[in-house]
Amino acid sequence: MKNELRKSLETSIFDAQIESNISYQHSLISNDMDEKIISLLREELETCDEFIFSVAFITLGGLTLFLEELKKLEEKNIPGKILTGDYLTFTEPKALKKLLSYKNINLKIANNNKFHPKAYLFRKGEIWTLIIGSANLTQSALTINFEWNLKVNSSENGKLIKSVLDKFYNIFNTSFLVNEDFLKLYEAKYRELKNIKILENSLTYPQEIKANSMQEEALKNLKALYSTSSKALLISATGTGKTYLSAFAVKEYKAKRVLFLAHRKVILEKSMESFKNIIKDKNMTIFDRDFSFLNFNSKKNTQIQINFTDNKAIDTENLIVFAMVQTLNKKEYLENFPKDYFDYIVVDEVHHSAAKTYQNILNHFQPKFLLGLTATPERTDNFNIYEFFDYNIAYEIRLHQAMQENLLCPFHYFGISDLIINGESISDKTSINILTSDERLKHILEKSNYYGYSGEKLHALIFVSSVQEGELLSEKLNFLGRKSKFLSSKNSDTERENSIKDLETGELEFIISVDIFNEGIDIPCVNQVIFLRPTFSSIVYIQQLGRGLRKYKSKEYTVVLDFIGNYDRNFLIPIAISQNSNFDKDNMKRFMMNATNILPGESSISFDEISKEKIFENINNSNFSNKKLIEHDFNLLEQKLGKIPLLTDFFENNLIDPSIILKYKKDYDTILKIFRSKLNLGNLNILEKEFLIFLSTFFTPAKRIHEMLILKEFLNFSNLNEELGLLYFENILKNTYGLISQKENIENAFKHLSKEIFINLSQIKPYPYILENKNGFYSLKNEFKASYLNNMYFKMLIDDLIKYNLGYCEKYYKQSQSESLNLYREYTKQEAFWLANLDFNNGYQVSGYTPFNKEKRLMIFITMVNSNARNIYSNIFYDNKTFNWFSKSSRYLEKNGNDTIEGKIAKNFYKISVFVKKANGENFYYLGDVDKILDFKEVKDLHNKSMIEYIFKLKHEIKRELFQYLNL
Repeated sequence: MKNELRKSLETSIFDAQIESNISYQHSLISNDMDEKIISLLREELETCDEFIFSVAFITLGGLTLFLEELKKLEEKNIPGKILTGDYLTFTEPKALKKLLSYKNINLKIANNNKFHPKAYLFRKGEIWTLIIGSANLTQSALTINFEWNLKVNSSENGKLIKSVLDKFYNIFNTSFLVNEDFLKLYEAKYRELKNIKILENSLTYPQEIKANSMQEEALKNLKALYSTSSKALLISATGTGKTYLSAFAVKEYKAKRVLFLAHRKVILEKSMESFKNIIKDKNMTIFDRDFSFLNFNSKKNTQIQINFTDNKAIDTENLIVFAMVQTLNKKEYLENFPKDYFDYIVVDEVHHSAAKTYQNILNHFQPKFLLGLTATPERTDNFNIYEFFDYNIAYEIRLHQAMQENLLCPFHYFGISDLIINGESISDKTSINILTSDERLKHILEKSNYYGYSGEKLHALIFVSSVQEGELLSEKLNFLGRKSKFLSSKNSDTERENSIKDLETGELEFIISVDIFNEGIDIPCVNQVIFLRPTFSSIVYIQQLGRGLRKYKSKEYTVVLDFIGNYDRNFLIPIAISQNSNFDKDNMKRFMMNATNILPGESSISFDEISKEKIFENINNSNFSNKKLIEHDFNLLEQKLGKIPLLTDFFENNLIDPSIILKYKKDYDTILKIFRSKLNLGNLNILEKEFLIFLSTFFTPAKRIHEMLILKEFLNFSNLNEELGLLYFENILKNTYGLISQKENIENAFKHLSKEIFINLSQIKPYPYILENKNGFYSLKNEFKASYLNNMYFKMLIDDLIKYNLGYCEKYYKQSQSESLNLYREYTKQEAFWLANLDFNNGYQVSGYTPFNKEKRLMIFITMVNSNARNIYSNIFYDNKTFNWFSKSSRYLEKNGNDTIEGKIAKNFYKISVFVKKANGENFYYLGDVDKILDFKEVKDLHNKSMIEYIFKLKHEIKRELFQYLNL
């Protein structure tokens, strides 16, 4: 251990090229695009034997980031000491109270105005890790602020750590112990100062509301559309200010008379309030049954007046009318309006406009401009909202972009494994008795209480699966004194609005619902969202999550509790939260491994181990290459684009990935014939079909750029008549893609397309070659060339396939310098051989390792969870560079006086490339080459047969999140 520390010190201080254990190297820790400070602190907490925090400030938001880890530490009785200060009374009493609840934590507060350290210490065995710098224990400091912290490792006898611990204990031992009495006094002081600040803020002059950066961009796009079109669609995530944006748009357009349509009165009231904050020179009114009605005194629009029941009349020259669709739709109202009465019409939640009530109104009026607002344009009722707005999308503000721009309240998500009751896991088929059992309700309340909320009172929204479940849970909560209300579609708007007001005032703690709060309801006070239902739709999931993401005066973040059972579609959770709908299993697992770092802003994600395993298992076992899923995205994309979508369209719009589509059927021609059989899009002859399948099956998705680049250049170069040489492609790869030393890769790619290698691979035999070799010069096969020139349908499919593959490779498998395989990306065994330029025909059935003596290359394929019964040993990663590996059974270092393959491995004869997967059914992650063999020895398997165990050290450090996944 001491030797490893010395080596790490040399690497950190003297020479970065010196090899050492990365875990012990000094490093700078900060918030950047790839990692947040919180992720590294969580990792240290998960593995420590003792921890010490000495920080000037602690907030509940900062503490909430650690709740999952703190719970585990308490369960394992890992001791912790936390010292904080009372400077400016910044540390929050709720944070202190939470820390006081842990039996394993000794909490003290330094009554010293100059107490300002920011240090985190973790002991693991005899090693201490010190992280010291600028970051307090606050939400922003640990996620987004520009903070610098130095991580240093030391043995317990090191002078530095002894000095730090001595200074810590000097203060800690003389500081106040935080107990209930201290907390009462501190909380009183905190509240007094907080009330003074609230009073000061209320006395400040209100600032003018201005468009944020995203709204300004949308307004600029709208302005450009005004001269060319009469309508546009604005897609804006819940809580991102689309109503304010529409008010800015109306103001900028200088419309005289405006109609704002919505389907609920509460939306109209809040929308009018927003408009009044932006537009000061117009009369505004809500059109409803309280009017005596419209009295048209003249056919001239400018003389029309609205008479209220109190007989007050207003001039309608400058008027904004807020109307409920259900009311304005009535014939006796609608027909009294001239068609051109309104200059500008705004339709909120416009995805409902397929309904007859909306259509009646929109078909009646002929405004100069129509603006539709929606957070979810994706429809399942076959109404094409994009077509209705002439495919004019003014702007799209999706969840992650809104979070990046700080338009939404941060959230802290906790994936919690649901209970096992009477031996039965909660699933899609669980009975209502179990779903509403006392045991499950107790579990829900315990988690709700533990993970808490931001603000003074709990304002929770619970989503359940059925009316019966919601009614029973509400009844039981009320019996326990936890005030709740269940709402469903049976409840009137007035009942819903009253319940929301009761939630805001604290008369209710919980509102339970079945889907009715997916959209159109503004409840900013919600500070805890609880999912007690399986996820059937990523769209609905985000809609429901969005109920808690509106900013609110006393809310710094929202706690999201997702009770995860054995649901069939658990994989939708990472799809929904990551906002990545391409159904790529690797992307889904990477998000699960690294979610907090991937999420923009101050938000965080935590899964307990059981729920994480359930989702990983669900991802691995799910088949996304099915007709229903593909057809759903096909229809959605066709609506959005107004044309038959091609593979590239799926890729560019972040929908189901073309590689998954092509696993359902071997080529896109077949897909088009299935989904649009009535359209005569084109036809392929037998040879063209084989060309297409060959490229779609063996070269898609492209994990290096060479084959598709070669094909693209041959198709584009001098009307297909020229033969292109090696030097031509070397120059393109160097000048366009920054790749060097590509001769071998190019030659190999030529041979792939010409089928000069892998000719014995059974799967490849039926297909025709595309390039032909003429005395060392390659050119397109004549039949392929003729089809490309003469069959426009074939040309379209080939061009689309090339464009998608080039885009896919650039996005996920972008190479650098001379490398052909990308570290930490996924490959099949066949792809590994192909891209390493190794001719091996049995790629789909290869054993655990394959030697290439001529090339002096060994390819190792490791399954971490190995089901092979012969082996009593486990594959283990000792750290993120070092692991063990076993040969096959009945293997020796020497045989008949000669080195075996295993003996050559021990003597470093081979360049060893390592590919690892966690379990069967997955692809392999490429971990690079072995740097050195640290040890090897003969061991016995279950049948007492000899095998060799090696200890390898990699050249490159495995990324933290992948290392954690492989060791999960």
